[in-house]
Amino acid sequence: MVGAGTMGADIAYSLAMANIPVVLRDVDENALQRAQEHIRHVMQGRVDKGRLSPQEAEKRFAQIRFSAQDKDLYDVSVAIEAVPEKMALKQQVFRELDRILPPLAILASNTSALSISEMANATTRPERVAGMHFFYPAHTMKLVEIIAGDSTDQDVLDTLTRLSEELRKIPVVVKECPGFVVNRILTASMAEVMRFKAEHHVSAHDIDAVITKNHLAPMGPFVLADALGLDIAWDVANTLQKAYGDRFYPGPELGELVQQHHLGVKTGQGFYSYTTPEANASLKSAPFTPEQEHDLIDQFTMATFMEAARVFEEGIASARSIDIAMRAGAGLPTGPLALADSMGLDVVYEKLTKMTKRLGERFTPPASLKERVERGQLGVKTSRGYFNY
Repeated sequence: MVGAGTMGADIAYSLAMANIPVVLRDVDENALQRAQEHIRHVMQGRVDKGRLSPQEAEKRFAQIRFSAQDKDLYDVSVAIEAVPEKMALKQQVFRELDRILPPLAILASNTSALSISEMANATTRPERVAGMHFFYPAHTMKLVEIIAGDSTDQDVLDTLTRLSEELRKIPVVVKECPGFVVNRILTASMAEVMRFKAEHHVSAHDIDAVITKNHLAPMGPFVLADALGLDIAWDVANTLQKAYGDRFYPGPELGELVQQHHLGVKTGQGFYSYTTPEANASLKSAPFTPEQEHDLIDQFTMATFMEAARVFEEGIASARSIDIAMRAGAGLPTGPLALADSMGLDVVYEKLTKMTKRLGERFTPPASLKERVERGQLGVKTSRGYFNY
């Protein structure tokens, strides 16, 4: 593991809990010390709950070597990079790993949105480079996106898939694209709810309440953004807007919060306050009308479905992989493509046609939906849609 921040520490913990020896490497000794404290804290939580004996916890902790030295990496077979989301920094790390590691060692990146192929091109072994994207918090979240770059060998993808399974994770192999699967689809739906917030002058609190009350997601999008870090959400939104256009534009508020260094939970203030929780009471707006609630539900679910359909149409991942990823990585109760099948693809098509007239071209029905409706493949009720029933 290269990078001893929270993600690097959590992944190292996951490896140790699977009884896999791991070197956690960072140039910052203070970061290594904080990582040790974090991992011990997580392990102690399991001990306190009776899920791990103190002796077993020490045995697992001993699997981790905390190191600032290159020499401790000379014989590793897989290196996973978890440094900040800056391409130049990641390429620098990959050049160093390429120089230090054995020729057949795999170099994997935990990036959430950046190009695996660009990182691979900084090495002499692009065929041994892939993405291995864990989700925050990595010690509890089950999904791992395995991402193929332009040159990645199949056996590298197979190895990282098996490694993920050893960690008791759910691996989903996807092709490279900005944002991959989960972050791309989540960011599209986040941009839509932020647009709704600005246009209807309603609060983050009330939007989150509608989303969770109707079981559309396990937590509201604004709570989730605060937890992940608004600076990270802003960076991902900008990356995806450059790649795919204005359907990913999150509006001005997110950028303004980042500029003010209100980054969510980690700074105590984001869409919500975490230092003075009583201030959140003032966030409530006038009650939603039934029409507003209906519109929000439609815009959230249809934005999620449409980006999933685009990912499917581009061949980034199969329908099954997309829905598994969104359930395991985003906690959705039903995958967006299966949800459309259950609603009836003709019903979804008609809904999107009306929304296009009212809200604009971003809701134009996707080609894969139109094709299925024209063929009479309407989902569950005809036994065939995005899935066969």
